[in-house]
Amino acid sequence: MSVGVLSTPRVELPKMGRFAIRRSLGGGARGKVFQAIDPVSGQHVAIGWLNTMQSDRCGSVTDSWLSEVRRIAGLRHPNIVALQESGVYKESPFLVSDFVQGTTLRDRRLQVGPLPVQVALRLFSAILAGVAYAHAQNIHHLTLSPENVMVDAAGVPRVMDFGIARLTGGERFACGGRSMSPRRYASPEQFTEGPVTARADVYALGMMLLEMMGGRPSGYTEIAQAPHGGAPVQEDMDRIGLAPMLRALIGCALSVDANSRYADAAAMKLAVDELIVPDDPATERGAIGLLLQRMEQKPSFPALSKNLMEINRLADESSNANIAKLANIVLCDYAITNKLLQLANSSFYGGAHQGIKTVSRAIQVLGMGVIRTTCNGLVYFNALKGDSPQLKDALISSFVGALIGRHFAIRLKRKDLAEESFISGMFYRLGRSLTLYYFPEEFCEITRLAAQFGLGEEAAALRVLGIGYGELGEAVAARWKFPDTIRQSIRYLAPGVLPKPAKFVELQQQIAAFSNELCELAASAPAEEGVERLTAFSTRFGGIISIEPLALVELLDAALQRLKEFSPVLGLELRGSRFVSCAGEFLTAMQLQMTPELEQASAAPIS
Repeated sequence: MSVGVLSTPRVELPKMGRFAIRRSLGGGARGKVFQAIDPVSGQHVAIGWLNTMQSDRCGSVTDSWLSEVRRIAGLRHPNIVALQESGVYKESPFLVSDFVQGTTLRDRRLQVGPLPVQVALRLFSAILAGVAYAHAQNIHHLTLSPENVMVDAAGVPRVMDFGIARLTGGERFACGGRSMSPRRYASPEQFTEGPVTARADVYALGMMLLEMMGGRPSGYTEIAQAPHGGAPVQEDMDRIGLAPMLRALIGCALSVDANSRYADAAAMKLAVDELIVPDDPATERGAIGLLLQRMEQKPSFPALSKNLMEINRLADESSNANIAKLANIVLCDYAITNKLLQLANSSFYGGAHQGIKTVSRAIQVLGMGVIRTTCNGLVYFNALKGDSPQLKDALISSFVGALIGRHFAIRLKRKDLAEESFISGMFYRLGRSLTLYYFPEEFCEITRLAAQFGLGEEAAALRVLGIGYGELGEAVAARWKFPDTIRQSIRYLAPGVLPKPAKFVELQQQIAAFSNELCELAASAPAEEGVERLTAFSTRFGGIISIEPLALVELLDAALQRLKEFSPVLGLELRGSRFVSCAGEFLTAMQLQMTPELEQASAAPIS
């Protein structure tokens, strides 16, 4: 007696033409999509079985339809899923294309959330490359959405379903009442009798880009009915905190008027690529690299950088030959030469030096360290002069911070730190000042975001610039060859009570932060909160010195008096300065509140 072996009966897979269907990949108004196997090549393919059972007005399987298929099949691009062939199954056509293993852009967004701006722009640029190639062949997608962009295992995006709208008669949403893609990606002209061109794809692409970075795209109906045309999208960009240039790009793509959009995907790609940070390991990378490149294109920045780099290099390599070279740099600018000599002969350096008539003599008498400090400040102030009241205030505040820094180092019995504390105090807010001068639109956006959403300036700058002010300042200081201790000293410190400095550079950092934060407190604190804020300030910096609110008021007052004394030499106009006005009012209020204490302390001036 033999025992038989039970075998699983072989299931015959359904077929479309010669292709064996393996599983369904989904479907919608335009038809169904299946994964299948080509028995000839053994390769997996994707088959789209199209729904053309619509009214005559919307089209059917005709010679023109077949001609359109042949045109689409000619598209061969790394960012397009290639169409291989077509056929008919049960009186409806099907299209066979490459099968791409991956996730759709929509599913990717759901899985990983909003993408960082640079990641999104790089991915989106590749999508645009594919669409631009099709547009060059006069082929428009017209149903673009995150659902028909597949991102493969290598992270390469590939656009699917080119020409499906025309093949199924779904070019317009009015056609048979069928929606070929989510309405929120459909352009205004697809709801009307206006011409449908490549600009319709641009509209969908704009919505997709916004969504990739965390937006919740609104449909055309919402946008058209909004009071100012694109209010829902503008509100979303506000919420995300996009940089002005990126906001403008998306706004252009989503214009209700088709003629105001980019002409095609190629034009949009040019705009997107300008915002992508170069990823060449031989160059500076990331947002810092992009900002530095933009500053290099400004007329004043290259010359400013060259002078400061040379000043700092020569000061580091002190020698008689370098004294002559440094003198020549200073002598190239009469205004700076004059200011340097005025300072050298004034009480700015203690009043011990008189009769200094040449730059070389000033360098010999005062020393390279002092001259480095002075020249860096003079060259910087001279280059950033402008009509902006905010920038003028920033420069004035930075000079007061520098004066406080030097005095504070001396008070700590660290005369050896005086000059470095001066320059660290002056450049502590370098990134903010550079943004004010070179990127005024971005600065306004940072200020608006900070006020509207209750963000700190650093957090708002990170959203708009891609980096914080502190990181930008440190990068530029490195470009200008500032010593490591100074570059690290202008690094922003975390809020809260600071620990006692354990290293030299930590002491420098805290002195620079102390100097500038005291200026900011005086310029912004309400008088009724003054004593409380000064007390909290003293607590924050208690690790380096125990200082009472009264002493802080005296220190700030002394610095403002020195500012008035030396502002003419530096070319700083104090009239109309909001910083000077607010700080003066704050001091007056504090002095009135502390009158008894001031009388008792009048015999004990600051050393």
